[in-house]
Amino acid sequence: MCRLHDDNRDHIWSYYVRNLVRPVWLSRLENRVHVLVGNPPWLSYRHMPADMQDVFRKMSDDMGLWHGKTVAPTQDLSALFVARAVQHYLMVDGSFAFVMPNAALDRGYFAGFRSGNYPDPSENTKVAFTGSWDLRRLRPHFFPRASSVVFGSRTADSSKKLPIETTRWTGTLPRSVHTWSEAQPYLKRESARLVVSDDDAEGLSPYGDRFSQGANIVPRVLFLVEPQPTNPLGVGAGRRQVQSARSSYENPPWKDVSSMRGVIEAEFVRPLLLSESLLPYRLLPYREAVLPLEGNVLLDTDNPHLDLYPGLAEWWREAERLWEEHRTSDRLTLTGQIDYRSKLTEQLPTSPLRLVYTASGMHVSAALVETPNLIVEHGLYWGAITSHAEGRYLCAILNNPELTRLVRPLMSYGKDERHIDKYVWQLPIPLYDPANQVHQRLSELGRQQTELVAALDLDETGNFVTLRQRVRNVLAETNSADEIGQIVIELLG
Repeated sequence: MCRLHDDNRDHIWSYYVRNLVRPVWLSRLENRVHVLVGNPPWLSYRHMPADMQDVFRKMSDDMGLWHGKTVAPTQDLSALFVARAVQHYLMVDGSFAFVMPNAALDRGYFAGFRSGNYPDPSENTKVAFTGSWDLRRLRPHFFPRASSVVFGSRTADSSKKLPIETTRWTGTLPRSVHTWSEAQPYLKRESARLVVSDDDAEGLSPYGDRFSQGANIVPRVLFLVEPQPTNPLGVGAGRRQVQSARSSYENPPWKDVSSMRGVIEAEFVRPLLLSESLLPYRLLPYREAVLPLEGNVLLDTDNPHLDLYPGLAEWWREAERLWEEHRTSDRLTLTGQIDYRSKLTEQLPTSPLRLVYTASGMHVSAALVETPNLIVEHGLYWGAITSHAEGRYLCAILNNPELTRLVRPLMSYGKDERHIDKYVWQLPIPLYDPANQVHQRLSELGRQQTELVAALDLDETGNFVTLRQRVRNVLAETNSADEIGQIVIELLG
């Protein structure tokens, strides 16, 4: 430092050295503080560089914070940061308050953090949590994800889990508000109880194992097609002239890719059900996609059968070329992309009767599918149904607002609880029993609502969000919806 100073080159290095020394100095027992307050970095495991992931996992394992399993990608740096900050800088009986992702309060992958016991071999650390603030209902959100605050103190011998009782803040702040005195009239605080979710729970409903997420048919420009007019001579029997179906919602780099065109053997132009084609109790017209499915077999470039179909082979090899040119990772081939975790091939052969419901959204929407050969995309979950009566029974439950209300506390969320996924099956939805009078009644009410929605005069080319809202509004005015709601509460609540 003296030499750098003499050379007039110490303009940043003294600052740099101080920031290296201060944490070490604060970590000495005699220098630890009485109070820690902070907003730790929020960073999910999936967004960390590979070398950082290795270090993060080892340190989290050492402190009892690693949850792993299916939620490993969502594990967050904030929990490790707080545990390490308390371990190194807070004296015993000292207090802390940290701003955290709201998931810290009730998601399964924060269970180790909420335990208050961090058994690091270098220095066993225990805390007693005293409470929390749930800021999920505040608008606008302070951060890209919903937030919370946790409070507690460091203890010498015993830990105390984060209480399930919390203080919930609600309200909407105008943009003109800048001070606490201005904001206070718009805010409300009330006592509430957290609903803690186990992200790896198999669920209480036996239907959970029967439902799977649809296939990753993306990027859509390589698959979704619309018919094109043919010349007077036509294109030959059993063939379709198509081009890529485009959308204003496409993202870079795919929105800049030129549309594909081709004459494809008709058997490879399959009906595809997108999330935006699903309303409560009703399906909008399906789309079409070029998929290399020879019956129930997924073809790839190396399969000799591909060249038996010249139109498909030309389309697929061009799609693979575009995929390899523009993909952001070389981890998956194009075939691997659409059949990731067998989400495409496990749909084959397609069941004659299926129920589909939305993978995300502010409300659950569900309907029956009877179209043969139809493929379900990843914005939906699907499951085989044994009868129309069973399907109407499930539709009545899933489409009712009471079901959404019951499942919402179990759902993962960013700014809002929108990720429905398989959380619905963590509710005790029983298998349909045709001898059970309550199940029979739900099935009959589901039939009534299906017929009501089918009779609605809807502009099926309109925005699907608006159409779903209109259907829900119509259903809400019926006596059958009220009756279904009461049964759902008694059955599941």
